[in-house]
Amino acid sequence: MARTIRLAGVSFAPPPLDHSKGVNLAPFRNIVHEVAHDKPHFICFPELCACGPGTDKKRNAIELKPFVEELGKLAREVKSALVLPFAERSGDQVYNSVPIVDAQGKLVLVYRKNYPTDQEMRAGFSPGTEVPVGVCDGVRVGAAVCFDACFPQVWAELEANRARVVFYPSEYWGGRYLHYYAMRFGYSIVVAYTGESAIIDMSGRHLVRQGQDSYLVKRKKMPAWAVAEVPAEREVYHLDYNQAKVEAIRKKYGPGVLIEAFPEEDFFLIASLLDSVTIEQLAKEFGLETMRDYFARSLKQREQMLRTHGKDRG
Repeated sequence: MARTIRLAGVSFAPPPLDHSKGVNLAPFRNIVHEVAHDKPHFICFPELCACGPGTDKKRNAIELKPFVEELGKLAREVKSALVLPFAERSGDQVYNSVPIVDAQGKLVLVYRKNYPTDQEMRAGFSPGTEVPVGVCDGVRVGAAVCFDACFPQVWAELEANRARVVFYPSEYWGGRYLHYYAMRFGYSIVVAYTGESAIIDMSGRHLVRQGQDSYLVKRKKMPAWAVAEVPAEREVYHLDYNQAKVEAIRKKYGPGVLIEAFPEEDFFLIASLLDSVTIEQLAKEFGLETMRDYFARSLKQREQMLRTHGKDRG
């Protein structure tokens, strides 16, 4: 796997589409090839992008298999993993779905929006119930969609399943919700929104924001997509129990390991930049406990104490 992952969130408003005579991804081909010039490993489009404009997205709902077959062909052309949201028809249900196909065109997972808005449900969209995470071209990936930003349980489940990159196709920015989730749960987030897309890294910082509403894009000085690199071998750790080990890591590996501390939130990031050392090997060598595991251990201990001593006994 590459030492860095190049991520692209594309701001794109598709023209009218009609899938009634077969999947029509022709309007996406040129933009995908344009973005591919930036050599991203992953390219993500906005929510329900493959349904065309307007409010009647359900009209263009199509079954998963033929859609993924066409999407896979496009992925193989550019040798990049593609995330192209669409309205998925499954039996008598329609879902707001996010398929992720790898650079070889193979389907990795499909996320069905767990929390559609009330308007979406009145329009006939059913809520999904699962939050899958899969390995795509060596990276553990997952997805969430638009209104899902208001429901932390989706994001916590992505963490529990050890996602490293989360794709967030949306019809709005998501804002500070996403900064918190990236920092708290320890993954990078690719925002794909028609107005302005973004890449947010594990620290909760914007690496880039760029899209159709961006000043330089409107002036035709920059393209309407956000591209950034994140380390492939990086993890988030709480300072509790781990901070005394940081100096030893720095002394042994020097610039081969990137350490970023955030004392106000009490966590730090470690990234291995060495071909010979994975982040898991580094953690094992120095006895580091991830923030994810630390919090899970603390919750387990709390539950055990409540069972043993009873609740609120004063």
